[in-house]
Amino acid sequence: MTGRGLALVRWARVGLLVLIGALVLVIWHPGERGRIGAGIEGRLLDLRFAVRGPLPPSDPVAIVVFDDLAVSTLEAFPPSRADIARIVRQAFAAGAEVVALDLLLVDPRDDDPTLAEALKLGPTVLGVAEARSEATPSALTIPGGFGLVVGPRPTAALPAMGPAPGLQGHAAVGHVTVRHDSDGMLRRMWPALTVQTPDGLVTVPGLAIAAISVQRSRPDLILSGGFPGGRLEGAWPTARLDLQGALPLNFYGPSGTIPIHSAAALSDADLHGKIVFIGATATGFGDRHATSLDATLPGVEAHATFAGNLLDGRVLRRDLMALGLGGALAVTVALAGLFAGGLARPWLALLVSALLAAATLSALQAAFEAGWWLDATTVLGALLVGLAVGGTLRFLNTRRRATNLARFQSPRLVEAIASQTNPLSRLAPQQAVVLFVDVAGFTTMAERMGPAGTADFLSAFHEQVEAAADPLGGAILDFSGDGLLVVFGLPEPAEGDATHALEFAERLFHAAARDGVSLRIGGHAGKVQLGILGGKRHRVVSISGDVVNTASRLQEFAKSQGAELAMSDALIASESRALAWAETAQLTPLADQSLRGRSSTETIWIGRCRSPAT
Repeated sequence: MTGRGLALVRWARVGLLVLIGALVLVIWHPGERGRIGAGIEGRLLDLRFAVRGPLPPSDPVAIVVFDDLAVSTLEAFPPSRADIARIVRQAFAAGAEVVALDLLLVDPRDDDPTLAEALKLGPTVLGVAEARSEATPSALTIPGGFGLVVGPRPTAALPAMGPAPGLQGHAAVGHVTVRHDSDGMLRRMWPALTVQTPDGLVTVPGLAIAAISVQRSRPDLILSGGFPGGRLEGAWPTARLDLQGALPLNFYGPSGTIPIHSAAALSDADLHGKIVFIGATATGFGDRHATSLDATLPGVEAHATFAGNLLDGRVLRRDLMALGLGGALAVTVALAGLFAGGLARPWLALLVSALLAAATLSALQAAFEAGWWLDATTVLGALLVGLAVGGTLRFLNTRRRATNLARFQSPRLVEAIASQTNPLSRLAPQQAVVLFVDVAGFTTMAERMGPAGTADFLSAFHEQVEAAADPLGGAILDFSGDGLLVVFGLPEPAEGDATHALEFAERLFHAAARDGVSLRIGGHAGKVQLGILGGKRHRVVSISGDVVNTASRLQEFAKSQGAELAMSDALIASESRALAWAETAQLTPLADQSLRGRSSTETIWIGRCRSPAT
């Protein structure tokens, strides 16, 4: 299989792993898991609300509140039942279709008959809540309620805390319980509340559901047994329950987006044909909740928002279908992230990754504005997994390619070449020791060994050269058949370069002799120019100068003299240890020797290489 085919197989395997990882994220659904996951998803939802901005409020819904202004006109605090009755009468007088009280009127009062008479003026709903587990449950007389409830009821329902007995029977009831997410934010409403009564368990619809249904068909709550989700059906487009059995709120905006009227100034309030929610916002009531668009949204406005969502068909979907759509998006962006992060060019990978992230956020926002709350934590987590794996593969591939390419250059020069934009440019000439190595009788050997045998021989020989040069700081700049160019003093000259060059020759001769191979080496020292030669796409590291040419001619001179070594006096005399080495090896200095192509003469030390030092 070709290198390209192997690369495709490797990417296919990694793609499969990323796909599996994305599917695990989809099944795990981190945006619904624990405080951290839910908190992250909540903040991402808040961001989507902020980007979308306010919506026009639901027209059939209005709010009347006992605010600070209204309370200031009352004789007592909290408002008496007679005060509440007065506001109910005014609401119906202004044309209200339904009045729902987000007030817990639990304890019997002397003026309950006054409120009871007001409740008879039109369709009304009173609030029910959960009491403490040790409390005595209230009896509930429930006109209306659910027409059908399918699904298991909770086994640990709390006692009912219902309206005073003198008020019951004159109005429907709806629960006013508001539950927060694990991060303390209000994001969803529960359509039903099951509570204990003296007559057994009773399932009460939410205040908003009861208010909409009191003059219409009774709603049905369909739960899916042991499976998450379900649906709520009634006088509105069917609403799909989320995985917790609740309905996410689609907030219209901050507090006041839905018209709010003070109970002290109802003369000009437009309540005709509207479902009116009556609540309290005055200082001291404390019924406020942190939401995506308002940190202190009154509870009565949360119920009004829920009613408006149902009537408008704007309840956010976070059901199994939303999970499926989010999962499909998560898998898509994970694989796209793998591709983007793995692009070979870093700048292109960064650009495409940024565009992909922007497209993913846009898709999440578009889905949200279309009414789908997709789990952004899952989708963005899958995207990060894809980008991370793709980037890691690109990094490893780049490292592998760099490592492979580095083998074609001397290790002593790789760092200088790889770390500079214009490597080895504008360097001044520097001192170096240059050796040319040649295998004696190679042409005859190659004819006898054939192409494959020759290649095997050269490979083994080059390994010997590398093993001898590397420990001593030698840089192999050229392999050309049996000929090699080895330089000491790169990338910077150092003390002992000449001695190291001679020790290299000694080691190499010894290694070659074990294989019955004869060598010739010519060496010279002096100024050379190190640099990069070639065009824009193909370049090689090279040294140039008279020292290089002279070293090549010295190797030829060794052949003409039947010697193994031919070293210039400039090399031998450059260091006292090099001179001592030459004397120990019994090299013979030949003065005033002419080399091919050179006009000047050289003193040349020739002889055989000494045995390696013990």
